[in-house]
Amino acid sequence: MSRRQLCMALASAPALGCRPLSNVVEPSVANYPSPSGERTDELLIVLPGATDTPADLEEHGVIQTLRDAGCDWDILVAYRLAPSYILGDVVADLRGDVVAQGDRTRRVWLALSAGGLVAFDYARVYPDHVDRLVAFAPFLGPDVIIDEIFEAGGLAEWTPEPPIEQIERTWFWLRGYAKDEPRPPLDLYWGMADPFKRTIGLLAEALPEERRHTLPGDHEWPTFIAMFAAFAREYIPNKL
Repeated sequence: MSRRQLCMALASAPALGCRPLSNVVEPSVANYPSPSGERTDELLIVLPGATDTPADLEEHGVIQTLRDAGCDWDILVAYRLAPSYILGDVVADLRGDVVAQGDRTRRVWLALSAGGLVAFDYARVYPDHVDRLVAFAPFLGPDVIIDEIFEAGGLAEWTPEPPIEQIERTWFWLRGYAKDEPRPPLDLYWGMADPFKRTIGLLAEALPEERRHTLPGDHEWPTFIAMFAAFAREYIPNKL
């Protein structure tokens, strides 16, 4: 690990609420088959925040919110420990979970908080597995990276300088939205009092207005649930 990468990881740790490295959550995935009992051609993949487990999402009603809105797809919730979200160790491992679900005609990713960083990096590395992205209050890295992008004049003007770290590769891929390069459709949801709204706004500027969704609230579960419900009302009745 480079010194700069270590600094970024340490800077991000308080925001992520990192659990101890030895803490292992089993199982690391949770499957919610379609209520029809039939395997669906489509797959909804949900990535929790860095300190949330699949059980947390179920407890807070995320899965039920999606079902109540009419989502009848198979749902996969995948979890990894917080440090791997920052150090870039999760994407190749996560691919195994996705491949294990078999061939699907469409895969839509819903990512919460630091799960957004993972979903974006996954789309960068395995674009054929991602047909659409929806990020809820994404945590997108420490200020050392964000400040560089602002100082460059915004995402469209920014180019990372060597040595290029993992998060910078992800942000450089996100720059494609500002450059009208081929990318999966991306929707952003965030609370107007979210502590990471400066960073989220930086990415939002690269998206069409209809892809930006703000709600009252901060970076806590009541706001997250409101965002999931807003997404479910708007999109699931019209399919994903």
